[in-house]
Amino acid sequence: MRKQALWSLCVAASSCACLWAANWPTVAGNPQRDGWAQQDTHLSPETASKIVLLYKHKFAAVKAMGLNSITSTIDISQVIGYTGFHEFLWTGSAGGTTYQNDADLNYEFKTASTTPGKETVKASAPTVLCPGGVTAAPVLAGLSSVSRFGGGGGFGRLGFLWNIGEDGHVYTMRQQDSNNSWVPSQKLAPAGANISALNISAKDTFIAATINGCNGTANGLYASTFTPPTIENEPDKPFKTQPKWSEPVSFLTNGEGFAGAGGTAIDLKGEFVYGTVPTGKGDVAGGYSDTVLKLDAATLTVKDWFTPAAEPAFHPGDPGVTPAVFTEGGKDYILAGDRSGHVYLLDASAPGGSDHHSPLFASEALVKPGSGAGISGHFATAVDEKTKTRYILASVHGPLATTFPGSKGPITHGAIVAFKFDASSGRAKLVPAWTSGDMLAPVGPVSIGGLVAGVSSGLPSLTNASGKLKTVAEVEKEAKPAKLTIFNLATGAEVFNSGAAITSYVNTPLAAANGHIYVTAHDNTLLQFGIPEER
Repeated sequence: MRKQALWSLCVAASSCACLWAANWPTVAGNPQRDGWAQQDTHLSPETASKIVLLYKHKFAAVKAMGLNSITSTIDISQVIGYTGFHEFLWTGSAGGTTYQNDADLNYEFKTASTTPGKETVKASAPTVLCPGGVTAAPVLAGLSSVSRFGGGGGFGRLGFLWNIGEDGHVYTMRQQDSNNSWVPSQKLAPAGANISALNISAKDTFIAATINGCNGTANGLYASTFTPPTIENEPDKPFKTQPKWSEPVSFLTNGEGFAGAGGTAIDLKGEFVYGTVPTGKGDVAGGYSDTVLKLDAATLTVKDWFTPAAEPAFHPGDPGVTPAVFTEGGKDYILAGDRSGHVYLLDASAPGGSDHHSPLFASEALVKPGSGAGISGHFATAVDEKTKTRYILASVHGPLATTFPGSKGPITHGAIVAFKFDASSGRAKLVPAWTSGDMLAPVGPVSIGGLVAGVSSGLPSLTNASGKLKTVAEVEKEAKPAKLTIFNLATGAEVFNSGAAITSYVNTPLAAANGHIYVTAHDNTLLQFGIPEER
């Protein structure tokens, strides 16, 4: 009776559960990839001195495939499950198992697997670009949002989340128990593809980005729109109306895949998708060279584009960054970056102007040219609540080629850099604000509560001095343990670092929600940092 009663409450309150829950639903926090845990007040510059490592969780059953082990994590609070209310984390793994953990009590609540899958993928030796296995993190619908005891982003619907298997199928899971057989899976991307990320628009269009041409698959985007089922007020009964997926559509780059950890960014209305293509060629935009494409989110047809004037030669394994979408002063902007280390500010309605080569603003080249140098991962942008100043944050790989205010010494390996957004003159621009100290290949930054978190990944360049890709063994031999560092958003002052707490390298994005910052390391360890609370 208790199980059925709680299920009834789940169904009756399903829209509320989603509205409370979408605290960190995807890579970089939301479909816009803005890296900001908005309105979270549990952490702040004033309380940052209290931050500690709260726990480590080891996924003992996970077996790494090359540089691929566990994915970044996603967070959802106040899910009504069979055992009451929970705050849950979901973390994927190379082998296809998704782990549902209780975020507060640090235990594995449920698991779900996408193996053996709907299609067989022939096993091959992992490489640095094609590790094999599941590569994309699970996703929830909605926006990064409010904290542990408040409302949040999300859509009014039965509580689902999704992941995509090595077989290219999207699996729908119930939030309450991770059941992924209740709703049939949907074929979306080619089996065996390296899927960098899955994204979901406000109109329920799912977009998967494939990279590196793994197992002979084409690089590009694959999209399908989901119509959820309506259900009976009891578990596992037949649906009142069946779930539906639209016929998948694709967009191929005829070159490299979409850059960065997030693959794509989608506007708030769910109408357009933005992504950066390092090399390739298309019928509309011509030759790609770190080209930012604006595509219709449902059909993946190109609507507009921006191509920088000149780019250095591309080397497989070079870093790349996913665009971010944000709104300021009632206007939508796009952040983008390139291999030269430029950060671009684009008008979302016409990214490259009339000639497709004219950004609203372009920074100086932030890095010295060379293999492995450039803007990497994803951006973050957040507003300081005291001054109402918007900051733009980026992860730079390689020696810094320009000086920022309050520079903390020479940057030889990489850094988190910050700009202030300034439209006071009538034309938007980015003004250098601060930079971190030297960091080894930092992953994309995230912002929470007036703070910025960044991780020195510990990973070396994936290519050697001659531009040839290294082997997995060579990369792992050179890799070092990662380190989390937290900064004041407004000043760049360091307020916390994790010291030796992380014992492996990190090549997955950070997550930040409900007063916590999450790191997923290659040794299958999930680490939670935050301020201890009385239970």
